[in-house]
Amino acid sequence: MIKDKNNYLRGEELRVKRKVEIYGGRAGYNSVAFTGERYQSMSRFHNRMITTAVRLKRESNKITTILSKIPFVRSFSMAIDLIAEYWRRFLVAVIVSLLMEFFLIEKSNSFFLYTIPINGLEMLLGLLVIAGLIIKISPISAYHAAEHKAFSAYEKNLNLTLENIRHQPRTHSSCGTNLVTSYFICFSILFMLFGETIWIYLVAWAIGFELWKNEPKVIWDLIVVIGKVTQYLFFTSKPQDKHLLVAIEALTELEKEELANKD
Repeated sequence: MIKDKNNYLRGEELRVKRKVEIYGGRAGYNSVAFTGERYQSMSRFHNRMITTAVRLKRESNKITTILSKIPFVRSFSMAIDLIAEYWRRFLVAVIVSLLMEFFLIEKSNSFFLYTIPINGLEMLLGLLVIAGLIIKISPISAYHAAEHKAFSAYEKNLNLTLENIRHQPRTHSSCGTNLVTSYFICFSILFMLFGETIWIYLVAWAIGFELWKNEPKVIWDLIVVIGKVTQYLFFTSKPQDKHLLVAIEALTELEKEELANKD
């Protein structure tokens, strides 16, 4: 059975003063995770039960800390950290890219293979669409939406009840999808100006990251609108109560652990 569901049904009008800073969250196939000041929590739904693990978050090494303070350079420091943490997903993306290049770009002498000439921009768009469709039809999209809803309620100092969280939007302005959107827009502009060269992949990432980091008013407002549409259409779906309860549990347990171990 789902853990103590009734505990999260009451108190929809209550507001509480939050004492813990939440730095980010992510969704998995059957899980939601959040990162706080010192700890990380992850709640999973398996066999109709929610289990939660809370651990100290990984410390950044000195080189990463130094690089993270240098504009444009810090984007690659973050990329290295992301690849190290999500290397399996990165490996899948590389394999899909190579397959797309083999079947769609490279010339083939095979009678059975018909290749379609596409450029880097079209391939990048294709990768994003494929990733979005995979996430959309999997439980990840519902857990992703639940993560956003729980975090939105937390930001508003609402009591973390099902009733409160159901009414929150399933998109969020701080979602990593907005970083991907920023990168894709920068890449598209550079591609149209300079054509397909290897350096625009790197420059687009550096510029896109700085836009995401600094959020310049007019430009970022447009990126967020596009990002939220992308989140809604491809990367989230309407969550059920079980998805919301997993997100509530992850956030609640993280807050408890952070408060219990404050200096």
